[in-house]
Amino acid sequence: MRERAARAAAAVGAPPAAVTPAPRETHALRVNGTTLHVEVIGEGTPCLCLHGGPGTDSSGLVRTLGPLAAPLGLRMVFWDHRGHGRSEWVPVEQCTQDQLVADAEGVRAALGLGPAHLLGISWGGFLALMYAARHPRSLRTLAVVGAAASHEFMARAEANARAQATPEQWAAYRSLWDGSLRGDDAFRRAFETIRPLYFHDRSLAAAANAARGDTRYRLAVRDFVIQREYATFDCRPELARIACPTLVMVGRHDWICPVDQAEEIHRLVPHAELTVFERSGHSPQVEEADGFRARLATFLGAAPR
Repeated sequence: MRERAARAAAAVGAPPAAVTPAPRETHALRVNGTTLHVEVIGEGTPCLCLHGGPGTDSSGLVRTLGPLAAPLGLRMVFWDHRGHGRSEWVPVEQCTQDQLVADAEGVRAALGLGPAHLLGISWGGFLALMYAARHPRSLRTLAVVGAAASHEFMARAEANARAQATPEQWAAYRSLWDGSLRGDDAFRRAFETIRPLYFHDRSLAAAANAARGDTRYRLAVRDFVIQREYATFDCRPELARIACPTLVMVGRHDWICPVDQAEEIHRLVPHAELTVFERSGHSPQVEEADGFRARLATFLGAAPR
């Protein structure tokens, strides 16, 4: 019971009772011709944090990962990608993955940061892999969670959704991928419907949905990324260029970016480490929050300074 309560607290981003909240800053940062909403939490070694969910924002990530800033001694930098959330809603054609990777380097430079840790969650992990390959001198370490290195994850995700989803969830899943949704509110409702698929413990989905009431959804940019970027996404040829220590993490029960996708990244990135969280779905930072924090702390502590 106590463990489930802790996981429910992690799902809404509640920090441990003994942790003093870290200092927090908010910026409207001008980067590569657009304005990005940026939040900085904590003091210490900089860590760039890339959010997932094309068409959503970083608010959920701030809630779940922000509490790690103080115990890990990090200055964690979160932002909404261009065209997303509270950042400037530029035309979606400007929101290519190549551009978002360039923006990540632009955020680091605009804040005057030296080499930083990089943490990418879900789609943010896709972008993090590309960033690490293209800007090796900008990074201390790379960690990705629930990521994939190519479009091949999509067929695996669809097969898993078909096998695991209820009829309502399957209909919502299909609408998120086939372009049939109409409007940002419909996008929100579809994501809320399939949220249980993201957890090994499906009971955590309700709390996760409730905590995301302030997430700003933009269907147009999701459709652009899904239809134009995912269709040809393949950064596998770049991964051999990643030079920094790399940690690949995945939940054993991740349906959308399954373990085999993490194993492929682990094979292709030189000297990468792989950790599988046995009681997690797509979000081990929520379902096994203590183990996730401990693994990340060990990894960062072992990295060259």
